[in-house]
Amino acid sequence: MDAKTILNPKGWLIGVGTVNILFSIMNYAMGGDVATTALDAQYGALSDRELAMATGYEEGWGIFGIPYGVLAIASGILLSGSDRAKMALTAGLTFIVTFIALVTVSNANGYEVPMDQAAPLFVVLIALTASGYMHMNDDEAESAEA
Repeated sequence: MDAKTILNPKGWLIGVGTVNILFSIMNYAMGGDVATTALDAQYGALSDRELAMATGYEEGWGIFGIPYGVLAIASGILLSGSDRAKMALTAGLTFIVTFIALVTVSNANGYEVPMDQAAPLFVVLIALTASGYMHMNDDEAESAEA
């Protein structure tokens, strides 16, 4: 099986969208635990107010991520050909830029994002982007063959 077959934009959009929704729901449901893990090592035990604020941030980020997953899944299902590939490329690049910005800002403010947990997600986002890039001109190739 070649890379172009493995990196099919439809599957990657639906897969990344599903993972995004699941992790967003998990982030919302476990906001307090995530906040404690991110801040405890840097600052020690948090006051109730600090934990409430950090938990609210995590819950909000979880809610905010769900629509991105829905849009990715819808793009995988509703679009076709080069339009789907262009959306995979755009979505992948957008996810990557947002991801890098979030990690940079969070870590700069002492809100540590564990890189060993973040790295696999980054690899998946690169694959989504690559799937879009590899299939961007599929419609043109099909019409040239006809």
